Amino acid sequence: MGGFSSWAPVITSAVQTGTEIVTSQNQAKKAASQIDAQRQNDQQALAAQKASDDTERARKLRVQQARLRAAQGASGIQAGAAGSARAVLSGAQRSMLDVQESADGAFARQSRNIDQSAQYKRQSLLDTSRYNTLSQITSWFARRDNWGG
Repeated sequence: MGGFSSWAPVITSAVQTGTEIVTSQNQAKKAASQIDAQRQNDQQALAAQKASDDTERARKLRVQQARLRAAQGASGIQAGAAGSARAVLSGAQRSMLDVQESADGAFARQSRNIDQSAQYKRQSLLDTSRYNTLSQITSWFARRDNWGG
């Protein structure tokens, strides 16, 4: 019986440390899931904003083209120079496409920033979790072997 009583504190300590490690890892997994969910929410919000902006740009282009057609029709340009009217309308459309390309580039940069930020947070969390696990195991061995105290 004496042999068991000398091992009982070691076993109890090992079980307690194991429980702490599992709890810590579960918390890290939960936090990683929250980071992923936040990243998805941010991406969805960004996509919704982009869709809204694209719709607004398309509406503005239609209005601008209608104004140009009306102005050209009123001044008689359309009757005498249809090619000129097409060039003006095409120029307005090209201008809006340039704005669209610029907006698409900004969207891609913002999306990439969201992903990079989430990846950094997730990696930092996992690194911290690994460090904590290693610290707990090292601490347990130190207590078991009566180091430092």
